[in-house]
Amino acid sequence: MHGLDIARGAGRPWSVGAAEASLVIGQAMVTMMPLALDAEKAKGVRIAFDLALKGGPRLAVVVEDGAATVTRDAPPRAYDCRITAAPTAFLLVSFGRMPMWKAVALGRMRAGGRRPWLATRLSELITAP
Repeated sequence: MHGLDIARGAGRPWSVGAAEASLVIGQAMVTMMPLALDAEKAKGVRIAFDLALKGGPRLAVVVEDGAATVTRDAPPRAYDCRITAAPTAFLLVSFGRMPMWKAVALGRMRAGGRRPWLATRLSELITAP
C-alpha cells in the first residue's frame, strides 16, 4: 500500500497485483481486522459476513456484541451478507485508497445474501488502518 502511495505522490504508475492482494488479505487481514474493530460501534451488533475473493481466500467475518472474529476458509454457516470482490479492489477499499462506490461501479465488488444492504456496515465497524 505504501508503494502505491509513493507512486501516486510521484506521479508514477504502480499497481497492486491480485496475487499480492490475496496474500495480504488471507494472511494479515485475518489478524488486523479484529484489531481495527470499533468496539463502541459494534456493541449490540450481530452480523456475519461471508467475504469471497475472486481467485483468493474466503473469510468469515463475524461481529458479535463488540468483538470480531475473522476465520479463513471457515465451515459453512448462515451469513447475513456475502461480499464478493476482486482481491485488489477489496484491499484498496479496505485501506481507504479507493472509494467503495468506485469498486462497485467498476464491477469489482458486490453484495448479496439475505441482507446485502449490510455490506456497507463492514467498513463502518472495521476502520481503515
